[in-house]
Amino acid sequence: MSIYHYWGKSRRGETDGGDDYHLLCWHSLDVAAVGYWMVINNIYFIDHYLKKLGIQDKEQAAQFFAWILCWHDIGKFAHSFQQLYRHEALNIFNEPTRHYEKIAHTTLGYMLWNSWLSECPELFPPSSLSVRKSKRVMALWMPVTTGHHGRPPEAIQELDHFRQQDKDAARDFLLRIKALFPLITLPEAWDEDEGIDQFQQLSWFISAAVVLADWTGSASRYFPRTAEKMPVDTYWQQALAKAQTAITLFPSAANVSAFTGIETLFPFIQHPTPLQQKALELDINVDGAQLFILEDVTGAGKTEAALILAHRLMAAGKAQGLYFGLPTMATANAMFERMANTWLALYQPDSRPSLILAHSARRLMDRFNQSIWSVTLSGTEEPDEAQPYSQGCAAWFADSNKKALLAEVGVGTLDQAMMAVMPFKHNNLRLLGLSNKILLADEIHACDAWMSRILEGLIERQASNGNATILLSATLSQQQRDKLVAAFSRGVRRSVQAPLLGHDDYPWLTQVTQTELISQRVDTRKEVERCVDIGWLHSEEACLERIGEAVEKGNCIAWIRNSVDDAIRMCSPRQRG
Repeated sequence: MSIYHYWGKSRRGETDGGDDYHLLCWHSLDVAAVGYWMVINNIYFIDHYLKKLGIQDKEQAAQFFAWILCWHDIGKFAHSFQQLYRHEALNIFNEPTRHYEKIAHTTLGYMLWNSWLSECPELFPPSSLSVRKSKRVMALWMPVTTGHHGRPPEAIQELDHFRQQDKDAARDFLLRIKALFPLITLPEAWDEDEGIDQFQQLSWFISAAVVLADWTGSASRYFPRTAEKMPVDTYWQQALAKAQTAITLFPSAANVSAFTGIETLFPFIQHPTPLQQKALELDINVDGAQLFILEDVTGAGKTEAALILAHRLMAAGKAQGLYFGLPTMATANAMFERMANTWLALYQPDSRPSLILAHSARRLMDRFNQSIWSVTLSGTEEPDEAQPYSQGCAAWFADSNKKALLAEVGVGTLDQAMMAVMPFKHNNLRLLGLSNKILLADEIHACDAWMSRILEGLIERQASNGNATILLSATLSQQQRDKLVAAFSRGVRRSVQAPLLGHDDYPWLTQVTQTELISQRVDTRKEVERCVDIGWLHSEEACLERIGEAVEKGNCIAWIRNSVDDAIRMCSPRQRG
């Protein structure tokens, strides 16, 4: 059956003109064209990642990414998918409806590769690799491109969703478009252990770029539905022209400003606290990932110290942005208010960075809603300079928490970052967002055992990507500190151990790099120094006696128990008394 008998997108109540349906071959080329320009413009560092995989030439990398994107919707050639929409111009119009097991078209595409297309070596790019090895390399890429809806495709046995003519049409399409990309090849390194390991590391980011290309290539505003038949090379040129406009959906990357001192970020600070002074003095000019743990009392200026470190790291070319994770939505809202006065200083004046608030109730915060610009998603629209907070957040970031971490500066709940290392849909987008960022996590002493374990996984992932993490806490136990340092060590594949601290080792600053661990005591501000007397009671009876004495004197006293049941059990006798 001809490739022109398969639809890819249909009119779903839209009134934006265009034909009733968009041919599958044209939608595939739309997405491929977006991917091509994403590489040319290095949007979200996709060209950088392909270079890491060994494709050094930008045009060759752009052609390869566009070609692999042509495979993303091959599952839609399935008869089970095609019968979901009927049109008199399509051959399926008069066919009786067949009943199929419900399977996503992403999984159908992966199934088609495993059962049919993998045995068609004429579809593979030229390579010095043998057919068997080329097939093995192609098998690495297929889940990345077919699993473009936020989850990897399922590996299931072939069912009857594809008729033979459907398989032939898919093969015919892939054979035709191969000629559009003369520079594509499969490097030998992709079949070597080191290359496979590198691919597995970077595939998360590349799969996220596939998602973004599909979303953009599906925008009928830029790619009107067309059922017109034409040669694929003719439509490819049209798609390239449309895609060059469509990529203005992606907000332009902002340029980091030079770090010129604490007064640039915080004009109100005349005399840095001891912790802030350390943040100014630490040697950050080492290669690879770094972990900083700042432990100090409330009022010691931990937030400012962390942002000083973050800006220094960004100015040194080690990151393009940051995400500040907090334990609750309330604390995230408060930090967003604080960051609103600081974050623009992180970037050059002619840049247009975005500050995002990332949590499920952010729409309830007026300050954030007022900060959103470019509501029509036009990348060429200028912000309204008459509004006091017009330089805030591009609407493209703000329309979904899935994309929130892609903004240059993010403030939100820590769980928004934690979902990057959990089996959540579109966690690859969150990983892509964090891939060039410093992670700052505040009040980590508030994490329970479950959250602490996820945080350790996030630190490990940040370290394996070569990124910095800054942790803030009032204080940590030796066990907590050990686990955090161990997580970083796993990420950089080095053995580093946290030092054993004594009772007087507080406040404390820890810096871990790929080669060393620097751990040191820090002075604290005189204004926040305090002395707390502690006495020990070793039985519940002694506690009750102390409470009785306080009550008789008319004093206030609090007894904090480990559980509600304990509190009720101890409270009841006193009430009866």
